[in-house]
Amino acid sequence: MSKALNNFEIIAKVDNVTKSFGEVVAVSDASFSIEKGKITGFLGPNGAGKTTSIKMILGLIRPQKGRISLFGKNPFYNSRIKQLIGYIPEVEAFPKWMKARDYFYWLGRFQLTKKEAIQRTDEVLEEIGLLDVSHKRIRKFSKGMKQRMKIGQSLLHKPALIIGDEPFNGLDPVVRKKMFDLFKDYARKYNSTFFISSHILFEIEKISETVILMYKGRTIAQGSPIRIREMIDDQPHSIQITVKDSKKLSTLLINNANKEVVSQIKFQKDVRSNEDQLVVLTNEPREFYSLVTDLVCDHEIPILEIKATDEGLQNLYKSLTIG
Repeated sequence: MSKALNNFEIIAKVDNVTKSFGEVVAVSDASFSIEKGKITGFLGPNGAGKTTSIKMILGLIRPQKGRISLFGKNPFYNSRIKQLIGYIPEVEAFPKWMKARDYFYWLGRFQLTKKEAIQRTDEVLEEIGLLDVSHKRIRKFSKGMKQRMKIGQSLLHKPALIIGDEPFNGLDPVVRKKMFDLFKDYARKYNSTFFISSHILFEIEKISETVILMYKGRTIAQGSPIRIREMIDDQPHSIQITVKDSKKLSTLLINNANKEVVSQIKFQKDVRSNEDQLVVLTNEPREFYSLVTDLVCDHEIPILEIKATDEGLQNLYKSLTIG
C-alpha cells in the first residue's frame, strides 16, 4: 500500500450527497465518513440507500448533489485510486468455466507479480477455507462457497479499503464467525479499513467499531455499536419468549409489571418446535429483562429461548426520522 495513505485518517467522506433515479430518491442529503484502520458497519433496512451509496463511493455512479472524497480524490474521475480498494459485491459474476485457483491467480495478476499472485492465491484460499476445493470449477460451488470467493477476491492484493455489500449473505454461523475473525485480522495486521453494509444488527454489532445508520436514503446516526444498541434498547419493541409454561409466566408478568414494562402479551406457537411462545411488547426493555430474569429464577420456569425482534431497530429509525 502506498505511503501516501498515511496522510488520510479519513479514507472516505460523503458530504450532503443526493442521488435519484427518475422520481425515486435513493440517497437524500447523506453525510458520513469512513475512518482509516477501522471496521465501519453500514446498517439499514433493504431499500435504505446503502448499495447506491457504495456505488457512489466506488465511483461507479455520480451523485447529483454533494461531494464524495476517496483518498482525497473524486472517485468518479480518478480511476487509479480504485487499485487501493477491494470490493465484495452483493451479486456474483464469476466466469462459469474457471476453477477457483485460476480465478484468484489471474485476478491477482492485475496488480501482483507472478510469484506474488501464486503466493496470495494459496494464502487467501486457505483463509476462506477453500484450499482443498481450489481445483473445482466455481459454478459447482454452493452459495456459501461462492460468497467466500467474493470475500477472497477482495483481499487478494491486501487493499487499503475493503467495501462489502451484504458480505455475509448465505454463510452458515460457523463460517460467518470465521469471516468476522478474518476481517478483524486484516484490520490488525495490515491496517486495512473495512466498510461493511448489512441490514442485520447482530452482524454489525459483532464486527464493527463504528456504526452508521441509514434509513430511506438518509444517514440518521453514527457512533459505537454500544451507543447504537443503547439507542435501540430505549425504543419500544417486542420480545419473543419460548417457554414451557406460558400461562404461568404471563400471569407473573401481568401481576408484577406496570403498563410501561409490559404493555401487551400475545400467545403463539413456535413454528419450528411447536413450543409455546409469549410475545411481549414493552416500552422499558431494560426493566423488562431484569424482571423476567428474576421471575423465571424465583419460580423455576424453564425458558427455551428469549430474543428481541427487529422492532426496536425499526422504531429507532422512525423516532430519528420523524422526531
